[in-house]
Amino acid sequence: MNGWTAQNSWRRPQRAWLGAGGSLTAWLAGTGQTFSVQVLRQGRQGLRPAEWRALNLPAGRPGYVREVLLRLNGEAVVYARSVTTQAASLGPWRSLRGLGTRPLAEVLFNRRPAARTPLAFTRLKPGSPLQRDVMRAWRRSACTAGKPGALPARRSVFTRAGAPLLVMEVFAAPHTPWGWPGPGRRPAPTRAEN
Repeated sequence: MNGWTAQNSWRRPQRAWLGAGGSLTAWLAGTGQTFSVQVLRQGRQGLRPAEWRALNLPAGRPGYVREVLLRLNGEAVVYARSVTTQAASLGPWRSLRGLGTRPLAEVLFNRRPAARTPLAFTRLKPGSPLQRDVMRAWRRSACTAGKPGALPARRSVFTRAGAPLLVMEVFAAPHTPWGWPGPGRRPAPTRAEN
């Protein structure tokens, strides 16, 4: 897997979307397109080594994972993976279990706000394990993501009551929101809906 960095090195307008603060869902809904969330899978899963490190967990420990596609007008534009510990999914992050097709921002931004680390960025190179996982998710969902080059991704860790939740978002290609009204073109939404 590629390394994560604080440097958002993408060109405009990608940089504006990748670096957008607050709720990504609120930004996507603000494009005027029909927004929806498709749950791919949710529950106890093995974690990737980069996820153990980001959450400061011992290697090999399973966690609670939620994978979704964020869609605009039916097209998948973002693959999102949220990861926490099993204990946290029964404690501070228990609301994750009952979200269904509602967006995660209802938990992250609309209730008691969670502390958030700065965004980190990477490029998922073709053939990398994570890029293959994302492409499989899109294909299983009948998405037409094609065979993209490096996929732009971002992640951050939210903390509530001492429990971390890692949220990673990967932007699809070619169905990206780069040309749509959004970050950098209007003020950030005051009410987040991711």
